[in-house]
Amino acid sequence: MRMSRVLLAGAAVAAAGIATSAFTASNSVNNSVAGYDEATVTGATVTDIDYNVNATDSSVLDSIDFLATENVSGMQAILQLQLADGTAVGSPITCTVGAFTTATPINCPTPGREITAFQGIGLTVAQ
Repeated sequence: MRMSRVLLAGAAVAAAGIATSAFTASNSVNNSVAGYDEATVTGATVTDIDYNVNATDSSVLDSIDFLATENVSGMQAILQLQLADGTAVGSPITCTVGAFTTATPINCPTPGREITAFQGIGLTVAQ
């Protein structure tokens, strides 16, 4: 199955609890190449979402990568795969938050996860 056929529209990407401040403004998340539509995030701006398909089996993902424009280095990031109705699929996935340069990379490993097993994602970044 080609990645472009995976419908991930309506996936929620949420960033909560960033530092100790309460954020009230909202930011838009840009579209990704996997068919992701858009979502609203409070307190952070995610500019890229990349779905990394396994090199030998294109029906599974190796990881999902995010790029946050704010410095969220040193914070924790958790990814939750979801069904279209928001029901969680599997256990939450602990992500790796990289070092901030002009943006902060976030890598969430998903080895062996079938692309067709979920329709949405939720990302939480917190102190």
